[in-house]
This record gives sequence, C-alpha cells and structure tokens, in this order.
Amino acid sequence: MTQPVTHPELELSPDALYGIAQLALDQVEGVRTITPPTRVGEFLTGRRAKGIVIDREEEIVSIALNVSVTYGVRVPEVARAAQRAVREAVASMTGLTVRTVDVHVEGIDLPEEPVQRG
Repeated sequence: MTQPVTHPELELSPDALYGIAQLALDQVEGVRTITPPTRVGEFLTGRRAKGIVIDREEEIVSIALNVSVTYGVRVPEVARAAQRAVREAVASMTGLTVRTVDVHVEGIDLPEEPVQRG
C-alpha cells in the first residue's frame, strides 16, 4: 500500500495526489481517465483504481495516466498537454519531483451523432 507523502510539517495522502492529478487532467480538453474494471479485491475493500497510477519513492513520483481521447483530437498534442498539466500541478502543489508522466491512450470517445463523411 502506498504511504502518505511526508514533509517536516506536511503529510500528503495518496488520495490527495490522485485528486491533484485528476483535477489537472480535467482541465485538458479532449481527454479523460478510464477507470479499469473492478477487481474482486477492490470490490471487497471499497478501493477502486482511478485510471491514475502514482508510484512514490521518498520525494519522487512517477505517474501513469490511462485515458480515453475525444475522436478527432490530435492525440500526441493532447497527450503532451495532459503530461504537462499533471506534472506542473503535482510539482507546484506538493513540492515533489515528478520523474515521469506516462500517458496510455486506451480508448477513443466517439461523438453522439454519426460523423458525416463526404
């Protein structure tokens, strides 16, 4: 289990890190996290994966984002924007060093109406 981030006068829970990353990602248009299917252990404990995985070693974090992008966006641009937003938010709000922010595009969100071809 992930331990809280500690500073001399600050303790930061893993849920707070997830929240910071999610709020930063919410500001990026054309991308959203994908919550993986519930596993038995998650169901029994009430803890769900959030589509965001944060690994921490002391004051250094590595973040993986499992996302879906909106059909028609430029995927490399949206992925870079997501990386930048999450990296900057986590670093500026926590003082931690962000080693990596990996973006795994696992789906495409199709528009509600059919795309007109012609």
